[in-house]
Amino acid sequence: MIDIKVLTEKFNEYLNSALDYEQNNQEKVLESMKYSLFSGGKRIRPLLCILTYLEFCDEPNLDEIMPFAASIESIHTYSLIHDDLPAMDNDDLRRGKPTNHKVYTEAIAILAGDGLLNMASELIAKHLDSLDDINDIKKGIKAMKYLFNSSGVNGMVGGQSIDIELNIDDYSKDICENMYRLKTGALIEASIVIGGIIAGVDVDILSKLKSFSSLIGLAYQYEDDILDENSDPESNEVNMLLFEDKDKLLSEIQEITESGFRAIEDLEFNENILKDFVYSLIDRRY
Repeated sequence: MIDIKVLTEKFNEYLNSALDYEQNNQEKVLESMKYSLFSGGKRIRPLLCILTYLEFCDEPNLDEIMPFAASIESIHTYSLIHDDLPAMDNDDLRRGKPTNHKVYTEAIAILAGDGLLNMASELIAKHLDSLDDINDIKKGIKAMKYLFNSSGVNGMVGGQSIDIELNIDDYSKDICENMYRLKTGALIEASIVIGGIIAGVDVDILSKLKSFSSLIGLAYQYEDDILDENSDPESNEVNMLLFEDKDKLLSEIQEITESGFRAIEDLEFNENILKDFVYSLIDRRY
């Protein structure tokens, strides 16, 4: 049986080792990168990636999936650092701690985000360079392409651009949903799909995982809206509660989640830990 706590510890050990750069007067930016990488994140995206891989791989080897899981977390963390900057969301706290730029200055925070984005490509490139089997190389390239498409203008970056360009009066329910699918959903989708790619699943299974993860990413963000509203009703942030009342949104979360699980109902899993983990994300209290 897969132990999530043990798996998270192994992932954190790998992630920490990825920061073992040769230091030559760049200690501050490395310290800044590490500050945000290890500031209490729940490792949701890398765990989705690893669990999907373990569910579908016949002979799993964590060394095969860790570089991709770490790259996903590195990209996610860089996006949080940049989102918090004064030019973006201008936040002072992240997970109850001072945001990166409040500790290390705006300039270092920008460079830390840049460093983490670059680290993602470094990790995958180093892994690909170590491979001999052409099929493994092809899988790695396919996964890398999916990750950077999902985190770029057609994914996370595009969603963030919608968020900062539009005024609150410009939003509609459809625009808000599209923003969510890009800003939050694309990287969650990539996490699950990449796990399937590296596990070597066929096109049909990959398509079903894509449908599943797309819906789960949306339900996850809707749940976030409700949690944010409960913790700070006066925030006036753009979210789906501008267009739906809480009970209706809760009903939509349930419907979307059920649709997501129907997309994978005929798939065979090595264990059901991925399903259990996803349920815990949708039905969470923080």
